[in-house]
Amino acid sequence: MHGRLDSAAHAAAIAKVGEITGRIEEFRSHLEEILRSPAFSASQRGRAFLRYVVEHALDGEFDELRERNIGVALFGRPAAYDTAEDAIVRVTASDVRKRLLQFYGFASAPAPYRIELPSGSYVPEFRCLPTMSEVHVKPPEPVRRRFLVLASAVVVMAVTVAGWALHDRILIVRVPPPNLISTAFQDSPGPIQIITSDDALVLIQVLLGRRFTLQEYENLSHITMPDVIRQKGLERFWASLSTRQITNLGDLQNTNRIADNLRQRGWNVVIRHARQANARDFRSGNFIILGSRFSNPWADLFSPEDSDFTVPEAAPGQPATIVNRDPKPGEAAVYRPEVDPKTGKKVAYARVWLRANTAHSGRVLLVAGTSMSSTEMAGEYLLHPEAVASVARLLGVPAAGPLPDCEMLLRITEVNEIGDSVTLIACHRQQNPSQPGPVRTNR
Repeated sequence: MHGRLDSAAHAAAIAKVGEITGRIEEFRSHLEEILRSPAFSASQRGRAFLRYVVEHALDGEFDELRERNIGVALFGRPAAYDTAEDAIVRVTASDVRKRLLQFYGFASAPAPYRIELPSGSYVPEFRCLPTMSEVHVKPPEPVRRRFLVLASAVVVMAVTVAGWALHDRILIVRVPPPNLISTAFQDSPGPIQIITSDDALVLIQVLLGRRFTLQEYENLSHITMPDVIRQKGLERFWASLSTRQITNLGDLQNTNRIADNLRQRGWNVVIRHARQANARDFRSGNFIILGSRFSNPWADLFSPEDSDFTVPEAAPGQPATIVNRDPKPGEAAVYRPEVDPKTGKKVAYARVWLRANTAHSGRVLLVAGTSMSSTEMAGEYLLHPEAVASVARLLGVPAAGPLPDCEMLLRITEVNEIGDSVTLIACHRQQNPSQPGPVRTNR
């Protein structure tokens, strides 16, 4: 997969709008509920953007939902403005996606409707969530008549025909196509835990100018107030950092997207903040760990020492450089965050590892970017169906089969700190697969 998925996502979103015919007014009412919520109350631009794209989509005016047209109609840009230089539409769309996640994530009760803005498109996606009454056959009499008609058929044929006959009375749940995450865990039964990063730890490390080890994190040494905090009169600020479980919006968006995708497949997903975990938890089960060891120290349990893509130690808050210890043909030896001289876009990178848990009873997927948006874009890449074929081709394995332990390197471009595109630039099979170090239990 290369670049933004604009055309495919745009076309897919348009096709899905036709599925809600007859419920348009319900979605208009749901839109007003969203716009009145705390998630949007502080963003006039976000409210205007969401109202614009939803109303045009419900009216079938999809030509108005292109980047340039939105920029002209909503933000007063001239008709010939350079969308590559002026990213106001993309930035606003990204902000609206995060606010929608906030709205649904903090809702007091599940909403019967859902409005989403798929990445790569400005056509919103409308979903009607199933209710208990929709998953059962409704009127009993027609069912009984059909049963009597089919009673004389053989059992196999009866089941098949009954399935056809009741098709219009049963909610059909659409399972998403395979992606790298579902392929990675397809042979690992059991729940999947998503471990989000600890942004309070990041702030503490930047404030103190030092990194904390996993052992210090386990022992809670990182929240012991140092003398320098008292000397600077920052006790209240420190108390806030040391007691709150904070993660960034990029991780929140990744977590919700991944969990939703897996739950549609019928998998049990548990979401935990890094501070809620301990080393014993990682002895068994499946895990997705978001963030590098700087923001999620639990990555240290699984980051392979013989990794082909290593990150030399850098000062807290400084951009990370990735060293490729085994460059393949066409690969660079070093990857540094930079600004593309041709496009003016920032270039960042993300590493992805797939390996076994500490007891070899499940698998672990680690996703770590050199910036918040690069981690977010890596999560988006892992969920895209086209990525499976790309990774399988580089590893020399069948696309439909299980993935071996491996590590990937992704190149991400950013505009105004917002992810713009993602490209797989390297994928290596793990040389000594599934040999993580011993689990330390210090508390």
